[in-house]
Amino acid sequence: MTRGARPPRAADASAPRAPRPSGLDRFCERHAPWLLAGAIAVFVALHAAHVWLKYRYYLYSDIDCAMFAQAVDGILRGSTFSSIRGMHWLGDHSSLVLYLVAPVAAFVRHPALLPMLQTVALGLGAWPVWALARRELGGGAAPVAFALAWLLYPAIGYLDLYEFHPETLATPLLVAAFLGVRAGRLRGAAIAAAIALATKEDVALPVAALALYAALDRAQPRRFAFAAWLAGPALVSIAVSFLILKPVLGAGEVDYGRMYSQWGSSPGGVLVGLVTHPLDALTAMVATPAYPFDTTLKLQFYAHLLLPLAFLPLLAPATLAIALPTLATHMLSWRSPQHTIYYQYTALIAPFTVAAAVLGLARLRRWTAGRGARLAAAALLAASLASQWMFGALGGHGVLQLVGAEEAIAPGGFDRATTRYRDAMLATLGRRDQVVAGFEFLLRLADRDVRSFHNVVDGLKTFSQAPYASPTGITALIADVSHTRLRPHADPGTAARCARLRAENRLGLVAAAGDLMLFLRDAPDSVALWQDGEQPLPNPHRVVFDRQLAFLGNALLATSVAPGGLLPMDTYWRRVAPTDSLYVIRLAAYDASGHAVFAHMRDLGYMLHPASTWRDTTMMRERYALIVPDDAPPGTYMLGMTVGRRSDLDQVLSETDDPIIRAQNGVVELGRFTVTAGTGGADPR
Repeated sequence: MTRGARPPRAADASAPRAPRPSGLDRFCERHAPWLLAGAIAVFVALHAAHVWLKYRYYLYSDIDCAMFAQAVDGILRGSTFSSIRGMHWLGDHSSLVLYLVAPVAAFVRHPALLPMLQTVALGLGAWPVWALARRELGGGAAPVAFALAWLLYPAIGYLDLYEFHPETLATPLLVAAFLGVRAGRLRGAAIAAAIALATKEDVALPVAALALYAALDRAQPRRFAFAAWLAGPALVSIAVSFLILKPVLGAGEVDYGRMYSQWGSSPGGVLVGLVTHPLDALTAMVATPAYPFDTTLKLQFYAHLLLPLAFLPLLAPATLAIALPTLATHMLSWRSPQHTIYYQYTALIAPFTVAAAVLGLARLRRWTAGRGARLAAAALLAASLASQWMFGALGGHGVLQLVGAEEAIAPGGFDRATTRYRDAMLATLGRRDQVVAGFEFLLRLADRDVRSFHNVVDGLKTFSQAPYASPTGITALIADVSHTRLRPHADPGTAARCARLRAENRLGLVAAAGDLMLFLRDAPDSVALWQDGEQPLPNPHRVVFDRQLAFLGNALLATSVAPGGLLPMDTYWRRVAPTDSLYVIRLAAYDASGHAVFAHMRDLGYMLHPASTWRDTTMMRERYALIVPDDAPPGTYMLGMTVGRRSDLDQVLSETDDPIIRAQNGVVELGRFTVTAGTGGADPR
């Protein structure tokens, strides 16, 4: 017997004999290593292809991947300061595992390295899942089915394709640690848990819960040794993170406690709030009574975790409970993204839902003397495939999904067209350092001193109430000022903050395409996007919105454009009453049947020059060049404009005084143009 292994239980002679292995069982047992290697290779190839597409077409649209890429680059240079985060990254998250990644980055100096490593790590997670299933269920097809279920699990797919997060590297390690506990392999469990703990401070929760699980396992003769070797490092991780790194390197910079502000204003207050309102806390685990939208998200979250595993985890509640502390940190937060599988928040939950499914099938097999095991394994694969089709990261059809992932995993026609203009602006930017950049540019610029434009836009440090000081010494600003992920950060003070940034750093606008802008230090403004003052109207058409904003008319400056090209236009406006609204406009190309073939939402005034900053009653002309998607079909279209305004984080249609426009669902006709055959892609200036 292997040292430390759990002794096998004596067979019950009166129990019915298990069914004989089928031909499929024998085939899977004989070829399991090759089947696993092939499945993992397919997973890695498919996901790596999407990682590359996301990188190539600027689809990474948050700070996370760029921040950790910059952290690894800083390790190689002997620094822990992150200009993207505006602080020492170890004071934000104690992801010491990046020191193990840095030597790889020394040889592979590419921004996509981290998400590629994430893909490989998650793919390899199928191996400990197979090993766990083989131990609990014996050989045959069932362990292979569980490995495939891991690779098909929607939570794993979304986890892989949303940015990069160090705790994702802990996901397969936690399966390995659980396997070590079940198999009685103390050293393996301790090593896997220790490395997992180095990925992020949050990992201490599931590791501590796993220690309790081990301590309560009476069938394990060394259960208290297991508990000590798991709980001890977890406590050390908590002490290092919260008593040393965060106070020294992150004091006052972040305020994650705000996620639980409905329970209390301090960590102690949150704990008191939960203890004194236990029913509310239990309710919050499954619902948000005052917010039906969030309740639906929470219920779908559980369905998204359990349905792909044919609800087998419910048969092993003790294993599921290991994930309960982590689950509570998400469900008790007011942030809706934490109540979905589309982000990184399942990284420390998925290992135990899959492990619970394995033990759930083992329990079902004991109940049925093995007769239902094959049927349950088949149901598992069927549920995994069906779930991937319904709401998976790669093949999902939006079934059982109130919302979807924020980041696309493959480019659309607009992304492909916009990429050419982004590439051209980056080429003009060159190797300038000290750059302010929009989300989609951060990963490309992570190896230099780059600041995130969203901090300037909202005036606050990331996830903090601390003011963000306007950066100085900036040599360039490059951003899509109407990017979907950026617009929610804007408020009435955004224009003043952006004006200060440009003035203090002497930034001149040198290129623009759509809402993409490139400003360079000490460069003259060579692109004119807005102009004050009275001037003749080419096509007068007065429409007043919200009794505050008057549209006066417009002119299309081109009548034909190739796919991927720019459709320039002038629109004329006047503020007729004081306003602090942030107006947004939707430009859409309608075909002869009235169907919007393509559309684009943007801020009036490019976010930098909103209506609230215009001189009273003075005409303002805005020049805009609409980027036509690469996949726009040739034909003649009507260009229509719809005007709305920001209301909190939502956008509402503006009211108008024109009954004809009201009858047209708020659409103002701006003119007709033709999309020609061929490819555009004009110089973005």
